[in-house]
Order: sequence, then structure tokens, then C-alpha cells
Amino acid sequence: MNRLRTLLVTVAAGALVVGVTACDRPADRDRPAATTPPATSRAPDTTTPIPPAPPATTADRSVGQTIDDAGVTAKVKTALAAAKDVSATSIDVDTVQGKVTLSGRVSNPAEAERALEVARSVDGVKAVESKLTAGS
Repeated sequence: MNRLRTLLVTVAAGALVVGVTACDRPADRDRPAATTPPATSRAPDTTTPIPPAPPATTADRSVGQTIDDAGVTAKVKTALAAAKDVSATSIDVDTVQGKVTLSGRVSNPAEAERALEVARSVDGVKAVESKLTAGS
């Protein structure tokens, strides 16, 4: 029963993320038609290199990356809920490109450290940042 609940929560979270992400994208009918420049025109020669893109934020992740991050978030939340010595309901989990951020309030520093250990052990997690606050 617990596995079924976990599966349903994971599927629902993924569907929600896909739905929300798709709302920000304009429909194909709203896009202007692509135009091809005449054959005689040439692109200007440029010698200035294009600067690298800034780090990704939540707004400019691809749908695939968003789904992957939602899956990692669900796995971390499930692992925290399974850990008997961690109060998973008081810990928020956010994932961007595999980097997990834990935030919220835990009862003591040992619980915060245990939450970090649990998050690091989850498949797909590339890094873990703690914004947990210990104490009541």
C-alpha cells in the first residue's frame, strides 16, 4: 500500500510539473512562420565570440530536465519519509539540474545531517545544499 501511494504521488508530481511547464510555452499556431533569407544574402562575419549562457534557472529548464528534476525530488522526499530519524514533513526539497536543496526546520543538527546523508544517497542527485534550520 505504501509503495502504491509513493508511486501515485510520484506520477502525480510528474504530471503536474509537465502541465505547469507546458503552460508557459506558446502554441505552434502563435509563432510566426519561419522565413528563409534570399540566397544572395550572407551572414555577417563576426569575430566576437558569443559569451557562454548563464547558469540555468527554474524558468529556463527544458521539459525533460524539469521532469528529471521532479523525479529526483520525488525520490528524495520518499527516501526522507522512509528514514525513521528524519521528520520529512518539515523539510522542503527543490531540485535544479540534479542539485538538491533542502530547506525547512528540523529538531536538531543531527537530524539535519541525517537528512543530508539521505538526500546524497539518492540516485540522480549530483549535489546537496542545506538551508535547514535546527531547533524548535
